[in-house]
Amino acid sequence: MLPLNIVLQEDLTIRGGAQLWLMNCGASLRKAGHQVTFILPETSLLLEDLHVIQGATVKTYDAQAIANDPDAYKERFTSLLAPAHVCVTLVRQQRGEFQNVNFIATCIADANLSTYLIAKTGTPDPTYKKYFYGGRLLDKQGPRQCSVITIAQYTKDFLVNAMGLPEDLVTNVYNGTDTTKFQRTPDMAVEARKRYPCVEGAYIIGCIGSFEERKAQSLLLKAGKKLIDDKRLPNLYMLFVGEGPDRDMLANMIEELELTENATLCDFTKEPFYVFERCNLIALPSTGKEGLPNVLLEALAMEKPCVATRAYGMPEVVVDGKTGFCFPSGDADALADAIMKVASLSPEKQSIMAHNGKEMVFSEHDKAKQFEKILEIIVKAAESAAQ
Repeated sequence: MLPLNIVLQEDLTIRGGAQLWLMNCGASLRKAGHQVTFILPETSLLLEDLHVIQGATVKTYDAQAIANDPDAYKERFTSLLAPAHVCVTLVRQQRGEFQNVNFIATCIADANLSTYLIAKTGTPDPTYKKYFYGGRLLDKQGPRQCSVITIAQYTKDFLVNAMGLPEDLVTNVYNGTDTTKFQRTPDMAVEARKRYPCVEGAYIIGCIGSFEERKAQSLLLKAGKKLIDDKRLPNLYMLFVGEGPDRDMLANMIEELELTENATLCDFTKEPFYVFERCNLIALPSTGKEGLPNVLLEALAMEKPCVATRAYGMPEVVVDGKTGFCFPSGDADALADAIMKVASLSPEKQSIMAHNGKEMVFSEHDKAKQFEKILEIIVKAAESAAQ
């Protein structure tokens, strides 16, 4: 197929998983010989990383100015969209008068462009409006000119059932994880013990994530305290890895609950596979918004059973009795029970659970395989736009 012209747009300035996904999308498209243009805020932290994508074009805008007066940027965006076969944009909250997907859809519709718009979205937000997912193109007569990609089946179901989007407009494609990085080796086990020394013979539960309220590490501390005090799991040790504003609160809580011999706060790491290797079980007790957290996919790839809140996309990979167990949000007693359901399994059954998790991730959530699905959607959209 002839080289495509693809626009990739993001309105947030942070450099998180979604932004890195967009960068990797651009890198893969360039590698395949396509033209790529990024449209980002001037203060985007992603800008410093994009130089590694040879041949990619980067255009920026003033985030505050466009929020105040989107029309002042309409001509500029339209000129960038006009030669593009496809624009992939990440769905974001409205800022002032500007909502990125709706604005781009308006540019396309008003200029009568053939550009196909793909809106990619993560965790559903009930405050979002239907038009955030395609603007005027959602109601366009004739051949479809927009579609939505979700990262979890939960998100797709929400958009169809709560937002009223047509089911055939929305395709779920898991982000996936880089399975090549999460394969266990004897050397990894040795290094993991050096990096995360714990009491010999401890049953170690890992909890990786930013130290903030929505991640609810405090819930795991309360559950752990129960299991130690009632002697169901007296050798429990909790390993918290991350960074964030709740660090001091968690440190104080460990002191107050007298868990200094049973819990440690560790710094953020770019090599989480050593954490997974060190642990018997991974816990994700989040009470706030989550999509389908990568930490679960990575843990399962490393043959570690998981316990997680029964919410958002988490039950799609933490399947009760198969790869771990889920529990109701905010329930410390239920979290403790879920931990015990795994900890009390025989070694043979724990091994089966570990195998189930790895097999699921490698077959259904491999990053390379999932990205091929995304590229296939983009190519089909481009073909549709060219007709």
